[in-house]
Amino acid sequence: MKSIRTITGLAAIAACTLMIAAPALAAPGLPGVGDFYLVNVHAYENCPNGDFTDSNRRMIAVKAGYTFDPAGELQDVNLSKTNQIYLEPGDFNVVDGNACNKGGALLNLPLDVATTYDVYVRLVGKPQTGIDVTTCADEGLVDIDGDGTLEDVIMCSTESVVEMRATGKPVAVKVTQELLTICLDTDGDTECDVRYNLFDPALENYFWQWNTTGQAKAQLIFVPVQQ
Repeated sequence: MKSIRTITGLAAIAACTLMIAAPALAAPGLPGVGDFYLVNVHAYENCPNGDFTDSNRRMIAVKAGYTFDPAGELQDVNLSKTNQIYLEPGDFNVVDGNACNKGGALLNLPLDVATTYDVYVRLVGKPQTGIDVTTCADEGLVDIDGDGTLEDVIMCSTESVVEMRATGKPVAVKVTQELLTICLDTDGDTECDVRYNLFDPALENYFWQWNTTGQAKAQLIFVPVQQ
């Protein structure tokens, strides 16, 4: 059984992928760009069946009103995997889009996504629905926690995406640092000590833990870094 080292309040996310060419997506807070990748993450009170791998779905389902606190029962993260979106390198693709009622979803992102893309989140659901998302990974080739051994320990970023849907037109918020990097506390003071890009080999099994308030509906918009 894995043990869990919590570096911050844990939380992660959901997805579906779509490449869209110009014209640019018009949204407050979003730069005027042409090509981009869009991922929809929808929270359901009643979890849908299936894995959402067909081309018509293009989305990830997560559970509504769900909060996971790793400081509680340590084994829950290993047994449930509810609202966990696992991340693996590859072309943009939703391999498994259901994180609501089974062992997590799976999203492919480019190996160099942290340096070649910015990512924005936009909440498009009802007001007062929201998300709390944290990037996590297993301790891999580096003794991150400094205990002298390499362990199968889950470590989570000190940074999270915490957004609540307000009234009015949805606004896109840049969350590149929170979702495409992981910043770890290595000395127990809750402050960031070392930052790794997504898919850095120092860590393994990257994922987003996606907590929700109500039936939140989020869009993740991946935009190529502007030169």
